[in-house]
Amino acid sequence: MEPTSLAAAKRPMSNLSVIVYRSRAVFPASDVDLLYLLAHAREWNRAVNLSGVILYDRGHFFQWIEGTNQELGKLWNRIRVDPRHSEIRILADQEIPIRLFEGWNMQLAHRERQHEGISDSFVVANAALLDDLHLNPGRVPSILASFSKLGGSFKPVLA
Repeated sequence: MEPTSLAAAKRPMSNLSVIVYRSRAVFPASDVDLLYLLAHAREWNRAVNLSGVILYDRGHFFQWIEGTNQELGKLWNRIRVDPRHSEIRILADQEIPIRLFEGWNMQLAHRERQHEGISDSFVVANAALLDDLHLNPGRVPSILASFSKLGGSFKPVLA
């Protein structure tokens, strides 16, 4: 019988990954559009065990999606051809050891006092933080990670 540490060393690496991206919305999204998008994302993600957060601000989508490599790849193929998006830019794409958004099939984040038709039960971010998303795209993964119920941080893998 092998020692536990050797057996653990032979296990495959994490099958969990994250994709974080930013895109420009082709058309401005109303509160109804966002709620419709959220409902469909939650339904799809629940079925395939994906989790994350999506934020819409000033005509841009920012999204953190985490899950198994296989299911994440399928969803990414759908997102990149979705006609609601243009100028898609991947900001992070890597394996992760644990989910930051466990149990959130998809959560919606929005700016304070904006999208007033959307329930207060969603994540509300302050204006300064969201302004930083637009000014510093490299910080988007860390900012979105901070919305998690774990209050997580994100450290990109250095090449």
